[in-house]
Amino acid sequence: MELFITIALQVTGGLGMFLYGMDVMSKSFQEIAGNRLREIIHKMTSSTFRGILVGTFITAIIQSSSVTTVMVVGFVNASLMTLRQAIGIILGANIGATAIGWILAFKITEYGIPITGIGAFIFLFSKNQKRKKMALIFIGVGLIFLGLTLMKNGIDPLKDIPEFIKFFHVFSAESYNGVIMSAITGAALTSILQSSSATVGITMALATQGLITPKTSLALILGGNIGTTITAYLASLNTRPEAKRAAYAHILIKIVGVSLLLPFFYGYATLISKLSPPEKNISEYIALSHTLFNIGNALIFLPFISTLLSFLSKIGKDTKGGQEESYVTEKLYQFPLAALEKSRLEIVQMITRFKEDLHTFRNLIKRELPSGNSLVLFEGEKYQDDKKDSIFKNLTGLLHDTDSKEILKSIRMLLVLADTMESLGDYGASLGKIYKKAMNKKLILPENFTKQVDFYHEKIILSLENLEKIALKPDIKDIIREKKFCQDIANSLEFVDPLENVEYSEHIFMEILSKYRRINRHILFMLGSIQEEVELQLR
Repeated sequence: MELFITIALQVTGGLGMFLYGMDVMSKSFQEIAGNRLREIIHKMTSSTFRGILVGTFITAIIQSSSVTTVMVVGFVNASLMTLRQAIGIILGANIGATAIGWILAFKITEYGIPITGIGAFIFLFSKNQKRKKMALIFIGVGLIFLGLTLMKNGIDPLKDIPEFIKFFHVFSAESYNGVIMSAITGAALTSILQSSSATVGITMALATQGLITPKTSLALILGGNIGTTITAYLASLNTRPEAKRAAYAHILIKIVGVSLLLPFFYGYATLISKLSPPEKNISEYIALSHTLFNIGNALIFLPFISTLLSFLSKIGKDTKGGQEESYVTEKLYQFPLAALEKSRLEIVQMITRFKEDLHTFRNLIKRELPSGNSLVLFEGEKYQDDKKDSIFKNLTGLLHDTDSKEILKSIRMLLVLADTMESLGDYGASLGKIYKKAMNKKLILPENFTKQVDFYHEKIILSLENLEKIALKPDIKDIIREKKFCQDIANSLEFVDPLENVEYSEHIFMEILSKYRRINRHILFMLGSIQEEVELQLR
């Protein structure tokens, strides 16, 4: 009994150390990559092929396909990404998740203690922040190796206990029933741990000690590929239908891939054995099988993405109308740069929507649209309110989950931008009320007034377009140039006074320009907030 308690404690401690090391290494990589990763996340919304590359790269850094796929679900739910783009990133994430297997395959796991020690020494005595972050990567890698070594040593006594040898033979992949049993076990283990990397580590520990056969290790890894989809599925439960379909795509890709391979399992095992004989390095054998399966799966699905999209369009119906994504948000805290970029892209959506509302108003007063379109301006106000609530929920939660000064500065700036954009939504509704007043009075603005509104309208639209670019990619020179442009607009609108005792048409005209002047003031304020954040980051 005492032996079993010792084994359980050592294996549990090793697994905990392994997972903690993964977390430390991942977060440190993210902080060092910084802006480069932010740019890569932004590019996720491009082509499918680029999505595969981005998904592979991001997951190789953060070492969690679960976080990447949860991020994709969140982005699709926020309409920041299409389902086609999401599938590309999911395929890439599956490939990137195999990187940890290669790290573990190197015969350096016994150096876990010195690697951790060197990292700790640098972290404690260095005053350079970049070196400290690099040291944390060493600590993370060292803890991963230490955890794996503890697991191996912990289960070592089991190979001398006949009852356990018999138990492990039940999962032997020497028959198709055994292959299926092993795959189910791998899927269940990964679903519980929500980490395919942990399953790879445990499988390597068991295989190294000879408790499972090489073929059994391959079957466990195949099952782990299915189990890792549980996180994205949970994230999709209270989201829009399109986000649900992104999670379903992840599940289908894995299940179909494993199902296609199972009939050829023994031929696949033979191929892996020829490429990397298990008797030489069982860990390399396992890592290679994991990588080849996911690369092959991506190549198989690439030509059939349109077919997959067609199938997905028939499922994932919205039965509850849910828009919440608390699980998505909670999981994204593991990858704060993604949470920040999601909010940044949502702010750009707010700017884009406000531009559309301004165009609607301008066309209404020029009688180029039916009066019923004024409802769009009031819907726009609600749109801005909802987006602000989503961003605040995302970022205020992240505030309590990070101690990075750079991230905290970015959060503060994005909160200011979201709040200001919500105020601009109010001005959109105010313009709608001005239009209704004019309609009730059956007022048609004189041509000289509409021309002036047009003139300032185009200037404000140009400012908003530039603000979109700056919000996505802040550049100090662009910010200063745009602030000067906004100041020129403010100076040219100094004559506006809607309180003057003038005829009604001129009063309405002055009211419109007064709103444009306030909108311009808010844009100027947003530019100042972005400039402050950029300058702080440069210090």
